[in-house]
Amino acid sequence: MNRMERNVLSFRAALEKGYHPRLYSYDPARIPLGEMEAVLDFKIWSKRIIAINCYFTRTDTGEKFVLTVYGHSKTGRYTLPGSSLDFGQCPIDCSYNVMVGRKGDDEKNKVVLVKAERKINRTYHQ
Repeated sequence: MNRMERNVLSFRAALEKGYHPRLYSYDPARIPLGEMEAVLDFKIWSKRIIAINCYFTRTDTGEKFVLTVYGHSKTGRYTLPGSSLDFGQCPIDCSYNVMVGRKGDDEKNKVVLVKAERKINRTYHQ
């Protein structure tokens, strides 16, 4: 995909496509922590900052949660530190291995996406 082929939606476009962002938790106390497999259901541009809100469903529990990936002004990409996965262009409706953690010890108790990589399902033929 080139830069023009981003698959991130506006809030309104997400609703028009039948997505339900309000079913996903933004509450840090309700977002699961640690390593897990999760499906990236859809992505919406953040209103106030240069970022993408990623809407995930944890595969083993069905928990729905939102994590934000911030844009880099120099590159125009939406990546996590040390990762080449660009959330501005990565596919939706597929599984990712993600790691979710807490940032800092302040009263906000912010939850962040620490690591993410697309899960590749391998099939073996005998």
